[in-house]
Amino acid sequence: MRAISWNCRGIGNPRSARALYDMVRRWKPKIVFLMETKSKVKRMDKIKNRIGFANGLIVPSRGHSGGVALLWTREVNLDINSYSGSHIDAIFKESEGNFQWRITGFYGHSETHRRYESWRLLAFLHSQFQLPWLCLGDFNEILLVNEKVGGITRPQQQMESFRNVVNFCSFLDLGYVGTDFTWCNMQEGENRIQFRIDRALANTEWIGNFEGARVYHLVDSTSDHCALFFTNSPPQHVSNAKRFHFEALWSKNEECRNIIESSWGMGVDLSTPEGFMVNLKRCASELSNWSSSVYGHIPKKIQSKRNALSALT
Repeated sequence: MRAISWNCRGIGNPRSARALYDMVRRWKPKIVFLMETKSKVKRMDKIKNRIGFANGLIVPSRGHSGGVALLWTREVNLDINSYSGSHIDAIFKESEGNFQWRITGFYGHSETHRRYESWRLLAFLHSQFQLPWLCLGDFNEILLVNEKVGGITRPQQQMESFRNVVNFCSFLDLGYVGTDFTWCNMQEGENRIQFRIDRALANTEWIGNFEGARVYHLVDSTSDHCALFFTNSPPQHVSNAKRFHFEALWSKNEECRNIIESSWGMGVDLSTPEGFMVNLKRCASELSNWSSSVYGHIPKKIQSKRNALSALT
């Protein structure tokens, strides 16, 4: 089973929609949970169709904020239990045997004084079913002090409230592969703040049935949040990836500079070789996507012109 959870910070932006399409194409998830879509049902239906998903439950945004959506492919057998502007809870029925388990996409309140409402909701969801349970999303809170860098120290009471509901639900953190933090305020130097607020939690019954489950932090420049990619099998990469080439034509377009500036250094430690390579790959991906939408496939156009000239001569 493969799933993606992402606080996309507005999927109406063409770059965000393209980033989601690229994620789905590369990692081939069966389920996608999106938060802060800032979109209505009609727009989300278009997104669902573009990424090739047959089914979905969409909770529209309120004005220009909020909005969650759970999308799944045709072969997934999934029943919705409940939903709100902060969660979507469903039961997943495996195709083989009668095994059922629960998946919940969760979005914690961004306002600190309302965070208790999120924990009360999570406790209520726990009381409804006794099934193997996976819960993933943006909880807007950390469990430990070392899950935050920069800014003022997180009050112990805030973290304690989150830890209490995690323990009440008998959840264990599934850990992660990749960068240590999932959110960045996009500032530099002493003003930079980073959190690990996006995560996947599961109870022991679920973990016992999905040995080898992994959560990957996928950095994307179109949101200040990493996406979570969950899999219990080796990730499938696109095998026909082409080598990146910077085109001189791009440097004459002011938007090229904006693409590089917006995608460089987000949530990654530039002082390490690994972080530097992540930035290079992200910039290359963003520039390639931008070039395709603005200029089309340049090599194909060049070849077409050559063919036309050859025909004339």
